[in-house]
Amino acid sequence: MSDAAEQPGVERPDPAQADGDADYRAILGPARLAYFSELTDYPILADRKAAFILTTAGLLVTVLLFFLETIAALLRGPNVVRGVVLSALLIGLLALLGVAARAAFACYVMLLPAMPRSLAFFRHIATVSLERYTADMMAMDHPAAVEAMLHYNYSVAVTAAAKFRLVGRGLRCMRVAIPLWMMVLLLLAVWR
Repeated sequence: MSDAAEQPGVERPDPAQADGDADYRAILGPARLAYFSELTDYPILADRKAAFILTTAGLLVTVLLFFLETIAALLRGPNVVRGVVLSALLIGLLALLGVAARAAFACYVMLLPAMPRSLAFFRHIATVSLERYTADMMAMDHPAAVEAMLHYNYSVAVTAAAKFRLVGRGLRCMRVAIPLWMMVLLLLAVWR
């Protein structure tokens, strides 16, 4: 009796159940990936960095405004070299802060790209009644649900990548702008 199916007390697997288990295993991996990808956190992280850039740029400009009288006196003062150096530094600083702020603002207001009608997307859900949403959800089969999540995940991923490109540009500008700002403040303190 080498065959386990012929031994008494050993249950023989049901072929229909084995097919069901195979179908279940076939959709388990893609479903887990589609439903549990942590993509929605990334646009929010990019928005936080954009808010940091906007706040920092505002603070740098505000601190410079406290020294506006000193800056004006140095620009109009008798020493032309100091005025030219300070003007060049201020123009460079303001250009860098402008580029950083524009990139951060563009990141902050970026919307998700157009996507097919989906019950996974809040804008599409909000256009129908609760009853209609529930009925549409119950009528959906698993492949359609996975497809809706894949469209949503793709849109979120594309948006997050674009946001991080903009934030990266803003941060590169800030890496140069902050030391330049410190140099301007140092020169203002020395030349006063």
